[in-house]
Amino acid sequence: MARFSPYVIRPMEPDDVSTVAAIDRISFPSPWRASSYLYELKHNPRSAYYVLLEPTAGVSGKSPPRDSRWRRCLNRILGRSEKPSVIGYVGFRFEQAEAHISTIAVHPDWRGRGLGELLLLTAIEKALDLNMHVISLEVRPSNLLAQRLYRKYAFRFTGTQPGYYRDGENARLMAVDLTSESYRSHLDKLRRHLATKLQREAPGDGRLPSKRPNVGQIDGDTL
Repeated sequence: MARFSPYVIRPMEPDDVSTVAAIDRISFPSPWRASSYLYELKHNPRSAYYVLLEPTAGVSGKSPPRDSRWRRCLNRILGRSEKPSVIGYVGFRFEQAEAHISTIAVHPDWRGRGLGELLLLTAIEKALDLNMHVISLEVRPSNLLAQRLYRKYAFRFTGTQPGYYRDGENARLMAVDLTSESYRSHLDKLRRHLATKLQREAPGDGRLPSKRPNVGQIDGDTL
């Protein structure tokens, strides 16, 4: 389990899949089925999937959004578990020395707070833990916001895959070399900056988080 105050990221579990699939359905026109996630978790040893949990007062020291507090109150009345809800996820597959991001998304209520960036950073760091040399992904040519984030993390264009998306739009392929010391240093700086941003903007006023678009949703498909 990784703690990126006030957020927690941990490996995805089968019990998370119903929530993950629900976020997928409201995020993408071509969502994955729950069975696809279960297959990845149970039968694909060359994949890694992680979930992002909503902050709680016990973790962040601040009050969670109002809807979260009402949900917890209802859960107590109904005798349900008060485990933090999944609000985002990221997954990648890996083969030999390359990892490939297969999906990334944040719940609409939590977009625009840097959480898509946190999930991207998580995928990169987990790929490094697995001794991957390269991490890659696809992105729509029209998705300039996502491309800007990927370039921030030193991804470069490597090619085009015609008609990749179901609406016929091509995919641009991007990748980054993870092996250099200069990249590790660059990643450390980005991590520190993001940590400061997340702590500064953590929900604590009882209002829902902002709903600006997040990289995981505006691609119109899984990455």
